[in-house]
Amino acid sequence: MIRKEISLFLKQMKENRSILLPFATIIFVVLMLGALHWGWFNTFFFGAEHAQVQGIDYFAVPKSYLNLLERRSIYDTWGGAAYGPHSTWYLAHPAFSVFVASWFSFFSPWTSYWLFVLFSLLIMAYCGYLIAAATTNIVHKRLSYFILLCAFPTFWLLYVGNMHAPLVLALTLILLAIYGFTYGENDKQARNKLMAGLLISFFSKPIVLLMLPLFLLMKETRKTTIKAILIYAVVSFIFIVDPLLNPQGIGLTKLGNLLLDFDFIKEHMNIYKNQFVLNEYMKDNSIHWLNLIAQSDYKLMHIDVFSLPVFIETILGKELSSAIYKLPIYLGFLLSFGVALIGDKKRRLETALLLVMALSLTFFLSYNTVWEYQFTSALPVVALLPVLKSKDVFYKKYISMMFIAGLLFCLPTFYFMVHNGDYQSSTALTLIRFNRVVPALFLFVVMASLVIAGIKRYGDIRELKKISLRPEKFFFE
Repeated sequence: MIRKEISLFLKQMKENRSILLPFATIIFVVLMLGALHWGWFNTFFFGAEHAQVQGIDYFAVPKSYLNLLERRSIYDTWGGAAYGPHSTWYLAHPAFSVFVASWFSFFSPWTSYWLFVLFSLLIMAYCGYLIAAATTNIVHKRLSYFILLCAFPTFWLLYVGNMHAPLVLALTLILLAIYGFTYGENDKQARNKLMAGLLISFFSKPIVLLMLPLFLLMKETRKTTIKAILIYAVVSFIFIVDPLLNPQGIGLTKLGNLLLDFDFIKEHMNIYKNQFVLNEYMKDNSIHWLNLIAQSDYKLMHIDVFSLPVFIETILGKELSSAIYKLPIYLGFLLSFGVALIGDKKRRLETALLLVMALSLTFFLSYNTVWEYQFTSALPVVALLPVLKSKDVFYKKYISMMFIAGLLFCLPTFYFMVHNGDYQSSTALTLIRFNRVVPALFLFVVMASLVIAGIKRYGDIRELKKISLRPEKFFFE
């Protein structure tokens, strides 16, 4: 009896503490918006304190559409009249310029920036709402908003104005689609979320390409994935061949020859090697895809870069082969086939959801140039973990450990501890990057290990016989 009363008391205390979460979320959001104007958070970021880069990733976005109206390449960011005080290079899908950037292109630069800040903030809040809707636990509902909105990478996303929030939404929808297939009763809603997530990522930042093998192997996701790929292919092709949408295109013949010459792409189409000078190939819409090849071996050793390759090579003081860092991607590809060997639907989808979360983290481990705002794409993973704990997943006992590690993404980096000293030293740079790179590596290792354990426990090689490669079965079953 006494034990029951103590348990009830502790439960009430926990719920009472959770009442503070909405207030904390609102206060932090207000502080973020104020900090964008008055610089209250500048001491936490090198770029804010020393480089004055507010809006630097944003101004190229509306400029891309204005370029199109002037029959100039979407990617000719510094051609024609300037838009805003500074900008990085626009690299999103050309369709994003037409379908989204156009909404913001007719305002003055700073008005447009603030409107986009609110747009991005609403997207992040909507991601919190979607995850909250997946649970009945009031604490988990409030946590989802808190994690998405009260994170320092979220502030930095708003500060530089990068168009990364749509990708966060895409990953949220994809995670919830797999969650819906696993635990929901409405497969149609899950398919709609998957379709929306895939298309949003395809037409902004195509990180979901790493997940396609898994989605094509699972019958629950296969047809929706194929439809999304077909839409993506058709729209992308139009943006390559239509001169109105690709006004400085190099033509299909040149493009075909270029696709066979990876060395040329890496040597002559890398924006950093070219010192931000664009040649004709970099003004063709195909640069959206070819830039992934151009920068695949290049490491930008900059204080604001938070990738595993830069983290390790700063510690070692020497460069390693880029192929080493691609191992998480290769492992994810192999595990996709392993998940397909699990016959039990619930266990297969539980394992698939875990693998999708792991695959979303490979960007931080395998790609050479990772900026701090990009860690916002890890926030939906962190927010979903408490929701999964309420389910009977086979990795339930590891969720608390993963959640605590994931919360490190929300905290500021340790730059504020060294900003008055030699912040460019190897020790300082390692400290600054620590609570971004190490949690990402830790979570990937744990998640990949649990996926392997799930495949060992529930997989059956005989399931391969059920995967037919006959087109009428593979595409339509």
